[in-house]
Amino acid sequence: MFIINSIAPIFLLIALGKVLQKTGFFPDAFFKGLNKFVFWFALPALLIGNISQATLELDTIYKIVLLFSAGTLLSLLFAWCVAKVLKLPAPTTGSFIQGSFRGNGAFIGLPVIIYTLSGLDASAEALGTVVLAPVVVLFNVLGVTVLLHYGKGKHSAGDSIATFFIQMVKNPLLMSCVVGIALNVLGIRLPLFLHRSLEALGKTALPLVLLSIGSGLAFERVKGVASPSLIASLIKVVVTPAIGFLLAGLFDLSTTERMIAIFYLACPAAGMSYVMADVMGNDATLASRIIALSTLLSAITLPIIIAIGL
Repeated sequence: MFIINSIAPIFLLIALGKVLQKTGFFPDAFFKGLNKFVFWFALPALLIGNISQATLELDTIYKIVLLFSAGTLLSLLFAWCVAKVLKLPAPTTGSFIQGSFRGNGAFIGLPVIIYTLSGLDASAEALGTVVLAPVVVLFNVLGVTVLLHYGKGKHSAGDSIATFFIQMVKNPLLMSCVVGIALNVLGIRLPLFLHRSLEALGKTALPLVLLSIGSGLAFERVKGVASPSLIASLIKVVVTPAIGFLLAGLFDLSTTERMIAIFYLACPAAGMSYVMADVMGNDATLASRIIALSTLLSAITLPIIIAIGL
């Protein structure tokens, strides 16, 4: 029952978002605006509010990030080996590898952590929010590196790297984490009216995030799925968290701390995978299929991961 109560709200809201979009209850322009609102305002408010008030246990954060990073790098290596065996062309290889390790940390990982772990450990929400910053950075650094190596060369290496750093600076999620950490470290407490405003706005973030994901899923992309799409999706939602479980014994972490890293590893492929693959000359169609298929599969794998890990 605990698993159902933890996971069901997430996928019910994703399903509701798809139903609202499919039935035309809201116009497509509404969902485009919703995506922007969530990305630029709701999630940043949640991140700044949580991180600025959190107790930063640097040793614990370091261990969680190290477990997550090791799992991600091994997943990337595994996907690279599989791509070699499949003899995929270069642009397809780039999207295949990226889809195998780059997860939807902010839009899936954080909601799963909050809905699943907050009731068990009061520190889970704050800790999961703080860890999101290095998760975003690592996914972006590795994603750009892989796509740049295998892309068709729409951009020079210098242009792509410059674009990457510009995107990092303009990323409101990363910048919100930086602001929250700065406020925390400097001991600056926001005025009560501002804190309450961020808190109220932040409370809208998770349900709106999930509705937004549902509205953007294109299930027709899964039709006629070729083996690379399915294999990459299975690496993302099965192999990657399995690697996390295998590595977890090397770290002195509590159950909550271990599961934060594993939930971030277990996320389905990120929507940004499609955008980056397209911009950097990789197989955008494959990237979009991996996103849709891994999201569907995660509805099965996440409850299993909760049952094993908790």
